[in-house]
Amino acid sequence: MKPLSEIYISFLLSSFGKIEMTKLSQIAGENYTHDTFTKKLLLNDEIETDKELWRSVKPILRKYENETDGCLLIDDSLLAKPYSKTNEVICWHYDHVSHRNPKGMLMLNFHYTDASGISLPLGYEIVTKTEDVYDEKKKKWVKKSMFTKNEIMRDKLEILHFHNELKYRYILFDKWFASVENLVFINDVLEKKFVCPLKNNRRVALSYEDKINGKYVSIADVDTGACSSRLVYLEGYEDALKVTKQVSKDGNDGESIYLYLITNDIGITTKKILEIYKRRWKIEEYHKSLKQNLRIEHSPTKVETSQLNHIYLSVCGFIRLEQMRLYQGLNHFAIKERIYLQALHSAYQEVGKLKCA
Repeated sequence: MKPLSEIYISFLLSSFGKIEMTKLSQIAGENYTHDTFTKKLLLNDEIETDKELWRSVKPILRKYENETDGCLLIDDSLLAKPYSKTNEVICWHYDHVSHRNPKGMLMLNFHYTDASGISLPLGYEIVTKTEDVYDEKKKKWVKKSMFTKNEIMRDKLEILHFHNELKYRYILFDKWFASVENLVFINDVLEKKFVCPLKNNRRVALSYEDKINGKYVSIADVDTGACSSRLVYLEGYEDALKVTKQVSKDGNDGESIYLYLITNDIGITTKKILEIYKRRWKIEEYHKSLKQNLRIEHSPTKVETSQLNHIYLSVCGFIRLEQMRLYQGLNHFAIKERIYLQALHSAYQEVGKLKCA
């Protein structure tokens, strides 16, 4: 008899609609009732995701990880739960993209990629809000997390770096994680390189003399030329950093958008900086695949434990999809399309049988 988790992951990969345990029990056979999956798998004790996920991904990762150009990607993703009741894991979170406070589960993800294009989840943390704090501005009690996203990020990086002994060279993240404290931690504690964008209002000195004299300017006013680089001194950060202005035409009516990338790897070229940062898109593809291919936002039950276990099993499903991609040479969406067409073919044949019955 297959382990319940394996059956559940296969069900996620083959599903295209609502995740329902009644459907799964009908497909799996008479030995697997609805309660078998609900109580023994999803409502069982919460899975130790850190250990179990690392155990699953480690054999694949060890074949690809390297200290030459391996990249550790960090980003968060909101799993929308607009109709679910709030609890410690389903909360209101501020969204920097929409500038709203949607309800859902905030998932902080850690991902590996490199020049080969491999895409592997290394771990994740669900931001829980367990503390009741009185908000003077809103004049009401609100839920707060005991730890900030940045604190969670640094703790997780220590585990991956020192305990799991991950081999990589660069850490990539967006501007929301680019605090001086995080940059110092990566450079001094982990002794690794980072490439990340800065907000346009961050201040830099154009020379060491300017830094000593406290003469800082907005990074948006730094003249680097289109897609070129120069050394600057970020306010609050001791050493020189290389800043690169990335120019794109993604604005309204073809308006140019500028992204100011910084790195402590000051020996690399502008072209290499842009090439490395482009790899951060892998974690966006990861979020998209989790939501569309593995239905991570659609837990079949409303209990916290089952919601968390469903997330873990969805991430395991992504690893399975990535293994299929490596073997088949198709991307995740093409693999799901193949599964869908096969299901349609079976349904079409079944219609023919019912007409003749």
